[in-house]
Amino acid sequence: MDGALSWLSWIASWVAQFIPKWEVLDPTLAWMKFRRGQLHSCGRGGIVVWWPLLTKVEIHSVAEQTIKLEPQSLITQDAVTITVRGVIVYEYEDLEKMAVTTADPDDSVRDKALMVVAYTVVQHNKESLLAAFRNETLDEDMRRKAQLLLGRKYGVRVLRMGLIELTPARPYRLIAGGSADTALPMVPVV
Repeated sequence: MDGALSWLSWIASWVAQFIPKWEVLDPTLAWMKFRRGQLHSCGRGGIVVWWPLLTKVEIHSVAEQTIKLEPQSLITQDAVTITVRGVIVYEYEDLEKMAVTTADPDDSVRDKALMVVAYTVVQHNKESLLAAFRNETLDEDMRRKAQLLLGRKYGVRVLRMGLIELTPARPYRLIAGGSADTALPMVPVV
């Protein structure tokens, strides 16, 4: 019975393409209309009307967003290993740049922010890093670098960026081998 009525569903979906669709968006959302594969128009909030036959609509959040970055173990200029964890607060300013430069904007922001943290931290020695962390010049330095990296190409405005964790790290090295009492046990494969 399902196969016999599937043609009816196909006809209904085909006819629905000729009926305009609409959606009401709040001010924290932005829309982009693509017509025949090209960006046609974009805007923030309000009522959006489009014809599904010719137009595809994408909706993105343009409200302030925060990403807590993964911890990174880095080596300072004086060969001290530390673990840092950062945070970036940002918003999208230019939807056109965001739409044409990246498939997943939030992942791109996260990856570039991790690069900025690593690049900034390894330029310091331990003492200068702690001093910059305490008086918040490190935060402003990272925010400026992230804005340069993300602003022009991706249409992102970086509101704040900084470290939320800065701890010394102790590198451990596991070595298998040596005497029988320190070697890892062998597990038979069945």
